[in-house]
Amino acid sequence: MTERNKRIVVVSVLMGLGHLRAAYPLHHLTAEGVLLYGSRKTTPMPEYRLWRGIRRSYYAFSRAGNIPVIGSLILRLLVWLQHIDPYYPRRDRSKPTVMVRYLDYCIRQRGLCGGLIADLGNYAGPVIHTYFATALALDKKGGPALRNYLLICDSDFNRVWVPANPRQSTLRYLAPCTQVKRRLVSYGVPEESIFLTGFPLPRENIGSEKSMEILKRDLFQRLVRLDPGERFFRTHRRSVASWLDLEEKPLRPDRITLTFAIGGAGAQAEFVPAILKSLRSAIRDDRIRVVISVGIQKRIFERVFGYLNRLGFRGGAEGGVEVLFDPDPYVYLDRFNACLRQTDILWSKPSELVFYSALGLPIVMAPPIGTHEELNKRWLQEIHAGINPPGPLECCHEWLFDLRDSGRLAEAAWDGFLKGRKLGTYKIERLVNQELFEEGQSPLEQ
Repeated sequence: MTERNKRIVVVSVLMGLGHLRAAYPLHHLTAEGVLLYGSRKTTPMPEYRLWRGIRRSYYAFSRAGNIPVIGSLILRLLVWLQHIDPYYPRRDRSKPTVMVRYLDYCIRQRGLCGGLIADLGNYAGPVIHTYFATALALDKKGGPALRNYLLICDSDFNRVWVPANPRQSTLRYLAPCTQVKRRLVSYGVPEESIFLTGFPLPRENIGSEKSMEILKRDLFQRLVRLDPGERFFRTHRRSVASWLDLEEKPLRPDRITLTFAIGGAGAQAEFVPAILKSLRSAIRDDRIRVVISVGIQKRIFERVFGYLNRLGFRGGAEGGVEVLFDPDPYVYLDRFNACLRQTDILWSKPSELVFYSALGLPIVMAPPIGTHEELNKRWLQEIHAGINPPGPLECCHEWLFDLRDSGRLAEAAWDGFLKGRKLGTYKIERLVNQELFEEGQSPLEQ
């Protein structure tokens, strides 16, 4: 990477982990890494207090389902705030909503993203955002010289991600899937401002853009582990050999690895005891290894570790159960990406992790939170890479192994690999670099 490439800025926020997870695979494009805006280090104190309030509200909403009686009312409010109109029938949805006007008020009157505007308002290089507020604030300030990109982090999204007058905006969009491009057009965004790149996945989980050697080898070994009866391979052996360019079959181990990813707000932590109780015998017989990914919040880590202690599990890899935690978000993401290379089944709510199905990871879907996750779930089912739990948590020791023995998990892994966009990181890098060095040419096929 030359110094000229380092003129790119990547901006994210710590609102859960989804927006940072989208930004982190692009950190190598920057001189100083991802700019985590809204944190105490990057934001003026008066504005930091505003971001702190927004963040606390986000976590409170996300955990609302655990609150008796009032929780359902809070969730209804969350659904209303995040509401996404059905795509069909097709119609013009460019009219600004209440949330669009409120965001505009926060930027103009309350100083939201004021520090970012002061720092980057005269910057002429590309800026890539993974959160709508920072992108729209900079778009209001910037002139024609500003090259401002907004990466959408879900398979569908609310109107608030697009400015009030999208045709007067210079903001450009990075779309992870075709549905996002369609939705942007319905919100009034010109097609020439939309680039269908795919979601940025970690390069360390893929390998080179041309060969994808790491992804292919990991996927092949995963398929073998997920198909002990060769039901999947009997049908797809030639296709696998053709796509993955691998001939030598590894030894078939008995043990599989399940990674249960708890969302940034910790809403799924309550599922852990039931899952571990159900899988206790399989863990002790070394038929399954369980990784519980708790993120960066110490309170969630302590809560989950308390479950392990009460259930008599040792919280380390040698005990068959491992807790993945680090208070540093960048260290955590590095460890999570490394963990995925050994993961056979990813169990998570349908957040931005649905796009990780392109790595050949079958995803067991926990209950969604919010309309965007409902639509992520639908998208994942449409490409046949997501699986609804066919039974209660207390019986996962039965249905997880049934899904494996039937070849269904291997099928989901294969469908995600075939149908998901895997090279978003490389396409985004090529797009912004080509704009830096060859401005005026079409950087990417629309």
